[in-house]
Amino acid sequence: GGGGGGGRAMSRIQISEQDMARMQALMAKVVRGPQKDIFKLSQPFKSSPTAPFNDRFTVTVGFGTGTLTWTLLLNAFEPQSPPDLVLDVGNEDCISHKDLISLDTWDISDDTALLRLLAEARDLYRSTQVSKALDFS
Repeated sequence: GGGGGGGRAMSRIQISEQDMARMQALMAKVVRGPQKDIFKLSQPFKSSPTAPFNDRFTVTVGFGTGTLTWTLLLNAFEPQSPPDLVLDVGNEDCISHKDLISLDTWDISDDTALLRLLAEARDLYRSTQVSKALDFS
């Protein structure tokens, strides 16, 4: 006998090829789409050694004359779940997740879902900054 390895202890969670293709399409729309100069994905890594694909990214967001750096947390094991977006230090309170409609309408079969989420977050961030500027003037 031998060589079986048990299988249960380190079983890999399988996601469908269709879901894998959908996640790739979401990423491609950001990386190669019309707003590729505004949103850049970098530093990809897996949240777990058994994750079927990279599901953590740094998102650099063009904003005014500078950039914002956010962290995008996808779920490689449940790609249908909406992602989480972590804003850079000091800006965590600028956007409330409950205000992001794109999270409520998240659908990985729509290849623009991630791009829409990032654009919505950027717009919310912008309006927060405008409000702050008006409060201090």
